[in-house]
Amino acid sequence: HDRHRSANMVKIYGTSSEVAEPSERSTPNVTRQLTLALSVVALALVVSCALIATAQLQSEETVLYGLGSGEEQEGANAIATTFKTFDAEDDYVKETLGEDYYVDKFKAILDDDAYGKNVKEVKVAVDEAKAEHDILKVFAEGADAGEFGAAP
Repeated sequence: HDRHRSANMVKIYGTSSEVAEPSERSTPNVTRQLTLALSVVALALVVSCALIATAQLQSEETVLYGLGSGEEQEGANAIATTFKTFDAEDDYVKETLGEDYYVDKFKAILDDDAYGKNVKEVKVAVDEAKAEHDILKVFAEGADAGEFGAAP
């Protein structure tokens, strides 16, 4: 049994053979740790406030340009340019075109009864299309024909 007790002890660098009593151990300095933690929090708060103060938080107005092909606007511009260019030349144009003077033809078309009938027909077709659209929307939301009194 003595053989087991007389084992050689190995000394580890940086350690002492004396064991310190719990009362002799250095207690952590709580005040120092709290001061360090609060200073880190205060520094983070200052940096955050500085970043917020320099940030542009108000939105700037933006204009969306070029979303379409632009053909509609270009067409309108071309028409306006054409009519404004020859605006003061109606008498000259009327003399030059004679029977083919377009303004008189357009006025005649507007005054024609067939034109009025065609406009009414188109209005009826548009109204029917809107009604059909509304009914199809109701069906898409889960209704059935019985709700319209149209069931076979």
